[in-house]
Amino acid sequence: MAPFRFSPQSLFRKFAPARAAKPLAKGLRRKQGFGFESLESRQMMAADMAEIVGTVRLDVQNDGNAANDTLVAGATVQLYRDNGNGTFDASDVAIGGVATTDAFGQYRFSGLGAGKYFAKLTLPSAYQTKSGGGLQEINITADESNGTIGQTIDDFESNQIAGAAPPLPSSDNSTKADPGVMGGERDLHVVLTEGTDIYSSVSLISGGGFLRLASGSMVKGNAKVVWDGQDNSATSLNPTGLGGLDFRSFNGNTMTGIVLKVGADHPNSVVKLKVYTNAGKWTEFTATVPETNGGAATAQLTFNFSGPASSSSGGGVDWSNVGAIELTFEGVTAVDGMVSLVGVIGLTTKTADFTAYERINLGDRVWNDANNNGTLDGSEQGIGNVKLNLFIDADNNNQFTPGVDTFVATTTTNGTGHYQFTDLLPGKYIVQVDAANFGAGQALEGLKPSSGVAADPDNGVDNDNNGALLAGQGVVSQGLSLIAANMTVDFGFFGFDLVLDKSIDQTSASPTETLDYTVRIVNDGPSTAMNVSFLDTLPDGVTYKSLTIDKAGISLTHSNGKITGNLGNMAAGEVIIIKIKVDVKANATGSLLNKAEVSAPNEEYTLNNKDEVEIPVIPKIDLAIDKIDSRDPVAPGEIFYYTVTVTNNGPSIATGVKVVDTLPASGVAYMSTSRALESHLGRELTYNLGTMAPGDVVTFTIYVQVDQGFSGTLLNEITVAGNEIEITYANNKDTEPTVVKVDPASLNGYVYVDKNNNGVKEAGEQPIAGVLMTLNGIDIFGTSVSRTTYTNASGYYSFDNLTPGTYNVLQTQPTKYKDGKDAVGNTFNQLGEMLIGQNGFLGLDMNDQDTADADSIQQITLNGGHAAKDYNFGELAVSTSKVDFIRPIFYR
Repeated sequence: MAPFRFSPQSLFRKFAPARAAKPLAKGLRRKQGFGFESLESRQMMAADMAEIVGTVRLDVQNDGNAANDTLVAGATVQLYRDNGNGTFDASDVAIGGVATTDAFGQYRFSGLGAGKYFAKLTLPSAYQTKSGGGLQEINITADESNGTIGQTIDDFESNQIAGAAPPLPSSDNSTKADPGVMGGERDLHVVLTEGTDIYSSVSLISGGGFLRLASGSMVKGNAKVVWDGQDNSATSLNPTGLGGLDFRSFNGNTMTGIVLKVGADHPNSVVKLKVYTNAGKWTEFTATVPETNGGAATAQLTFNFSGPASSSSGGGVDWSNVGAIELTFEGVTAVDGMVSLVGVIGLTTKTADFTAYERINLGDRVWNDANNNGTLDGSEQGIGNVKLNLFIDADNNNQFTPGVDTFVATTTTNGTGHYQFTDLLPGKYIVQVDAANFGAGQALEGLKPSSGVAADPDNGVDNDNNGALLAGQGVVSQGLSLIAANMTVDFGFFGFDLVLDKSIDQTSASPTETLDYTVRIVNDGPSTAMNVSFLDTLPDGVTYKSLTIDKAGISLTHSNGKITGNLGNMAAGEVIIIKIKVDVKANATGSLLNKAEVSAPNEEYTLNNKDEVEIPVIPKIDLAIDKIDSRDPVAPGEIFYYTVTVTNNGPSIATGVKVVDTLPASGVAYMSTSRALESHLGRELTYNLGTMAPGDVVTFTIYVQVDQGFSGTLLNEITVAGNEIEITYANNKDTEPTVVKVDPASLNGYVYVDKNNNGVKEAGEQPIAGVLMTLNGIDIFGTSVSRTTYTNASGYYSFDNLTPGTYNVLQTQPTKYKDGKDAVGNTFNQLGEMLIGQNGFLGLDMNDQDTADADSIQQITLNGGHAAKDYNFGELAVSTSKVDFIRPIFYR
């Protein structure tokens, strides 16, 4: 190389750009504006330089490890552009067609501008995503939509010069080891092809972030920059020196070409870019350097990987295996140019990967393990309406950890006991039979898991019990690893529910009454109850009588108030009826509590195994009362008594016994009683007999006197009552009639001539016939009585059939007789006994001047059956003479 006839520093100053750019630190790229493109290049830095790509992977293990994932071909992805509300909805517009993943699970949308996008995945039916995993939001900024710069080939930060000046031939070479340069070395080679002016030259100068190209107007030449690795040679090319670099992608972005930030002050400067894979495989691009103000590097040239290329060899360069790069400025003359960057350019690649998972089902059956062998036998039935929960074994300890393991889903068994959790992701799960199933009225009430150790749900064995009881958590399986469908997770439950109901028809009991108890025992299943025992405890207040049981071959025994026995085995749904007869004891009081219970080994729920009935003992009594009068009939005015007899015929003690005697409304007057009265109100006599034991008899008497003026029937009513329930009301009352008989009375006497005027009728004294006799008075009923009669030939008069009463008898003075002495006779009772004492009196003579008495006997009291006799009227005979015929007769 001929020596330079000028200072290198002057070249730097001479070719300094009109607008110097501030150098960037090594390793950083300067953001560039857009320039122009020639016919052989395309302007790539435009507003559609973004793409969205992604891969759909099948995470078979659900472990997040892509290394063991497989790829999903045939999935479809639709891209939507946000309508501006920031949310994916029906108003978002689909962009382009539907992309289908290829054999590598990949899809791509390119030529995208700035904006918010949504990628929506549709998987083949066998696959699923996690919640929300089928939609991806992708944001492309305005800057990203302009594309992205990839690998920097050279940023020209290091200082290096190569220049050639006349005389010809003239060339210059320079190598520069620089770690910031692709391949670690930059080679400069300048060849002068024309010119004789020793003051002109062609040069390449690197430094301060620029490669400066300078060519005098008097010379012409070629300037070349080569990146072929560290071969320490600028004249020989190593086409594989870069070691096979992959230019197709950078930091996840898709690279599409090589870009030059360039400019020249001459419109016809030609630049060539040649890229090698090896010596026989290369591609060359040719373009004209854009003319810029002062030749500043403000324009951009892009050489697309896809061409068009000006020439190539061996099918062109393999952009995934770049071995060397050669940049040549040809035939430069009178040109000042500048390059500030050589690098790879491409699309801004936004990645939206999707993870798919197999749709896996898990489940099988919950069944009644009737024989408790842990195996679902052919005749055993499923249990419906059982709630099951699914959890992720979050702590991976192979057992259920409450509060740690993650709840996934709930399902319920159908009528045949089958259940299924669908569309699950691969993972480790635990199935729980919810504790609520064992509550009152629930599907598993009274049941427990099949006996024995629960089988491993991963053992692949169907129809075996995989559940074990966990306190407070129901029944749970062990952890099961779910990679493919597992429809062998079964839960067996054994148990039965014996239900005893005891009843009695009566709502109360009375001493000596017979009671009938009914005991109904049923096995509500679902399993057979083995070796069932029965116990019935009778109340203390009863005596066992007999029992019956409707199950053949079963015998129950009674001893000391307890009925016991073994009912054998009871199949699900079997019912046993026991009937028990007892007699209530005579002295039973309070209430009668009968308890019964049934039991069998291994029963879980026993609250309904016992029942009891309690009925009150209501005392019942049969009080009887009898009342008898001492005489019947009786006469008015007579005193007689009633004898009252009260008997408690049982069966209970009678308390608060009271007797009420109601005297006749009229006709008698209470006199006395042999027993103290509680009260005497008007006609009612009340007696408090207090307490009477069964069989007790109380007797007392009541004395009364018949009214003088009463006749007829006396009706005396008496009742008895106690506090207890009366058995027979008919004998609680007695009515005693007593007839008051009024025997007729009579009154008689004589009218006679009392010869000796002694007032006594004596033998031989002459009767006076035809004398008018008058009887008047008031009978016992208050009736006025007036009767007349005449004396007969014997001088006898008689008033018969008189109603008892008080009477007067009057004589009409017979003519021709002088009034003699009258006599009050005697009164005799029904028995013919003469009553003591005078009955009646002679009427008063109201005129003592005449010769006549009053001729009356007054106030004669006649009782029934009494006879008043010899109420006589004596008269005096008179003598007559001739003178009597001529003068009046005077009586004295």
